[in-house]
Amino acid sequence: MLTARRSALVLVALLAACRAATDSPTEPNAKPPIAGVSFAKHVDPGYKIYQTGSRTDVQTQPIGGAYLAGGGTDVDAGMAWLMGQGGTRSPGQYGDVVVLRTSGSNGYNNYLGKLGANSVTSIVITSVAGANSDVVKDAIAKAEVVFIAGGDQSTYVNLWRGTALQTAVDARVAQGYPIGGTSAGLAVLGEYVYAALNASAESAIVLQNPFDTSVTLQPALFDVPLLSNVLTDSHFQTRDRMGRLLVFLARLQEDGMASAPRAIAVDEGSGVGVSANGTTTTFGTGVGAYYLSVEANATRVCAPNTPLTYTPVSTVHVTNGGNFALGTWTSTSSSPYTLSVSNGVVSSSTGSIY
Repeated sequence: MLTARRSALVLVALLAACRAATDSPTEPNAKPPIAGVSFAKHVDPGYKIYQTGSRTDVQTQPIGGAYLAGGGTDVDAGMAWLMGQGGTRSPGQYGDVVVLRTSGSNGYNNYLGKLGANSVTSIVITSVAGANSDVVKDAIAKAEVVFIAGGDQSTYVNLWRGTALQTAVDARVAQGYPIGGTSAGLAVLGEYVYAALNASAESAIVLQNPFDTSVTLQPALFDVPLLSNVLTDSHFQTRDRMGRLLVFLARLQEDGMASAPRAIAVDEGSGVGVSANGTTTTFGTGVGAYYLSVEANATRVCAPNTPLTYTPVSTVHVTNGGNFALGTWTSTSSSPYTLSVSNGVVSSSTGSIY
């Protein structure tokens, strides 16, 4: 009787061990055991991947372009436009999308799948090693669309600059595939990047001191020719960011990064699709987008602990459904107005800065 009980216990233990082995996840960088050498059970590769949809890689004919989303609720029409720029398999059916981020998880997977993506691969990069991974590089190299999620752009510039991820994204854009981003993802698409390394700049503070530590500007993270000589910003009117954007433009000139910089700022709930020829379409239910430009000879007093003086700054507000041509920096749907800053106070030729 005792022997039978012991046999039953041994059998239960063996079954439990087999079940545990079967349910264990496979680590991307796991190594086989070597006699006499101890390896950590879990090796952190510096990334996490969430993949949904078809496992069959499709290839489509890309149209190119860029999609600039202002943050908040995503605009279905704008996201579908972006995927369409990567090419279609059939009407409403698109290629493979890679979503890059440094936080969060798979929030875009089901959403983009329902909009017609063949597959969606969300990659959460948690280290420079992860950004240099062949797995990450290869996923980008097969994507018809690259989209950068919202989050913290300081982690994007810190973890991605100078890595295989950066090179792979640039190569895909150069091959004619579209790129898009929302919120922090939008902020890293222009030739000039507000990196937000210390804190998020606030208009009221930086207008009084353009050299506040929150103003951290860097050169391009990605090479997107459509956005040359452009700085991008998001959550624009909602978070009253006009003042800080004017400071950014002034600092680009003051610091010698640009002689006559331009900016595209998109509000929450709006998105701007930039076609390969530089013409734009504005999507969504937000207040739209703002296009700012300043000449090299603009009047500028931009110094530490001194309120900004800066004028004139040409501004065009394009509402949803409107258009803009980046090549000529003009709109057939909206007229320009002029912004000025005097001793840290912003004024407008129309009476409203927005």
